[in-house]
Amino acid sequence: MKKLLIITLLLGSVLLANQGFNMPSFSYFDTNIDGKISEKELNDGRVKRHNELAQEGRMLRNTKNAPSFSQLDTDNDGYISKVEFASHQNAMKAK
Repeated sequence: MKKLLIITLLLGSVLLANQGFNMPSFSYFDTNIDGKISEKELNDGRVKRHNELAQEGRMLRNTKNAPSFSQLDTDNDGYISKVEFASHQNAMKAK
């Protein structure tokens, strides 16, 4: 009985820790696998994700508040690098 309670608590903690952070990976957007995300790839990926979640009966929250491409491309080279992408996702998790 004690083991069951501990397992239940641990599983609940894991589920709560991941709640709301089901973010797509870098490779989800980097469709041509060149190690960077173009503005077109970002926009296409956002549309694809919105459609996938809608088909599952889920909706993206705060899509109107999504950062623009230029906000993610912090070095202004016209692409989002893995570092820029990870930096943004880490900042979102910290909120």
